Amino acid sequence: MADRRTHLRKFLRNLVLFVLLLVTIRLGAPVLANGYANWLVVGDDLEPADVAVALSGADGERLLAAIELYKSGTAKKILIVGPEVPILKVYSGDEGLTQGEAKRRIAVKRGVAEDDILVELRAFSTYQEAETVRDVAAREGWHDVIVVTSPLHTRRAKATFRKVLDGTGVRIQMHHLAIGRSSQDPKDWWHREAETVAVGTESFKMLFYSYEYRVFPWS
Repeated sequence: MADRRTHLRKFLRNLVLFVLLLVTIRLGAPVLANGYANWLVVGDDLEPADVAVALSGADGERLLAAIELYKSGTAKKILIVGPEVPILKVYSGDEGLTQGEAKRRIAVKRGVAEDDILVELRAFSTYQEAETVRDVAAREGWHDVIVVTSPLHTRRAKATFRKVLDGTGVRIQMHHLAIGRSSQDPKDWWHREAETVAVGTESFKMLFYSYEYRVFPWS
């Protein structure tokens, strides 16, 4: 009888501990998940710079943020980087029109002087975009660069640019469209497909960049 009571007490104790563990995970998981997504987002208190670099992607959101920096006087020029990918003629009516050229035309229509826009299309990754910026900055004599990207991409982008431009004398500042205006919101991201994909992609790419390029997220 004593053994049965001892076993029953152990069972009940383990059951209570198990239930408490489940409750802790259920209550704590959202906090941890939100904390992780917020950790992916970094930004700087901006100072005037030579150029705002609009990284490729994000359906024009990055270009919009770069244009705003230019029109506010925070950046003197805009550099558009990315791959030389043509837009389908059915959409543009122009054979061979690249996304970079389309963005350049949009910037001009939004009030950016043509002489203040540069387009360099040879990069197919964030690392290659950083290499492009390094080369163009050396050519143009730039010393202050604002890198404009999406919120969830900022941590990896900043670490990558710091790695690639280390020793060049070029200062990197990071910027994204404000949360609430951006298409990305780190709060409760797992309820939305786009942000879930973005968080997963960034997590994988941070591991890849750490291995392949020795670019670490805390750099």
